[in-house]
Amino acid sequence: MNLTELTQRLQDIKAKGYIPSLRRSSTGIGYTFENEMGLVETNIAVPDIGGRVEIKTTRKKSSSLITLFTFNRGVWQLKQKEIIQKYGYVDKKGREALKTTVFYKKPCSQKLIIDVNEEKNLLILKHLSGKVLAEWDLYVVIGVFYTKLSRVLMVLADTKKEDEKEFFHFNKAFLLYNPDVRKFKEAIKKSIIGIDLRMHLKEEGSVRNRGTGFRCKEADLIALYANVKELI
Repeated sequence: MNLTELTQRLQDIKAKGYIPSLRRSSTGIGYTFENEMGLVETNIAVPDIGGRVEIKTTRKKSSSLITLFTFNRGVWQLKQKEIIQKYGYVDKKGREALKTTVFYKKPCSQKLIIDVNEEKNLLILKHLSGKVLAEWDLYVVIGVFYTKLSRVLMVLADTKKEDEKEFFHFNKAFLLYNPDVRKFKEAIKKSIIGIDLRMHLKEEGSVRNRGTGFRCKEADLIALYANVKELI
């Protein structure tokens, strides 16, 4: 499918108006759109823009966060077990845990913040006391992002409910490509992107880390790319 064919397919779907969701869960929007496109995967080959494109669908008024990618290899400045014991809490299952989303200079309940070292291009997770917990090289982070989401078809939909059933009107779509280091850094500073900590101690004392996630609202993806092309 080339870009012209993709745009026409999107226009055809838009012209259908509200389409009933094929699933009741939050994943209904993506599943319904992929069904309309005749896809069995969450990406699509568009040769004239350089290869495969990841599809992201979102409700226009959604405020939920999605995980762009996870990355924590070699970033910890303290042992993860020490971090949990010093800055965590006891969760509902009685485990020592640290599960929270941290934003730029906005302390979470555990008094953790994100900071940026402009000179060294470092993204820093630290406590308000100044203690550094982790450091990411921003160029490495953007490299991971580029690998995961170098090209995205972002499709937005208005929604409505009738008799407890959700309907989608897929009426806006953008092609996003060339993730930008500067825009990524700006998104961190505007609290568009946060870092999600998801770790706890197992019963025997070892660390269970489900991956440190870089997260944002799906609709805010547009702020991370150098090139944005409106398709419909």
